[in-house]
Amino acid sequence: PNEIILYQYEVCPFCCKVKAFLDYHKLPYRTVEVSPLTKKQLKWSEYRKVPVALLDGEIVTDSTAIITRLAAEIAGQEQQEQQQQQKSHGEEEWRRWVDERLVRLLTVNIYRNMRESYQTFDYITASSCNFGFFEREAARVVGAVMMWGISGRLKKKYGIEGDVREELYQAANKWTEALGDQRFHGGSKPDLADLSVFGVVRSITCTDTFMDLMHTTRIGTWYEHMMDAVGDSTRLSTS
Repeated sequence: PNEIILYQYEVCPFCCKVKAFLDYHKLPYRTVEVSPLTKKQLKWSEYRKVPVALLDGEIVTDSTAIITRLAAEIAGQEQQEQQQQQKSHGEEEWRRWVDERLVRLLTVNIYRNMRESYQTFDYITASSCNFGFFEREAARVVGAVMMWGISGRLKKKYGIEGDVREELYQAANKWTEALGDQRFHGGSKPDLADLSVFGVVRSITCTDTFMDLMHTTRIGTWYEHMMDAVGDSTRLSTS
């Protein structure tokens, strides 16, 4: 596509998945920050969850669908030939695992206690351009208390048993074990599974959860390789 516009929350893990894909493939894009309180930027859309992408004016919703659509356009016919190889080493299974397991583990971890919940909302509100001072403070305090309060219910809802940090460590090590002796899941180059895991992990960069993950598990080396492979952001200035 000649024009890509991504309606997003800056630190939403699903939005960060899409941005990782765009950055890696050097696709220029613009972002529109959606207000989590009013979502007025999406008033034209029946679908009210982020991310929403406009690809040359065509609406595409859901992070996995957006990435799949763009990947098919980039590779064209070659993509169809590669799909069988990708399925053989579990690329699609890992992409589902990211959405159904990893994102949920990250969520319950960044809100696991009041201190980390406040830290997370400091990060979220500082990253958003849609908050004035009073809105930011209200969102930070109310959001942090609310998410800490429901974190236990989220844990039960997602079927996460035991210590949430240990569960996250196990998930990270499961991912690195799947890499074997390869640099990336895709071999010499990242595949869609690599980009999906990287995107959601990068979304929590400024949190204790991220630092603990890097220091306690084996994911750090792979993450550094991904940082190098993805490179600088290709986001265009909004000015």
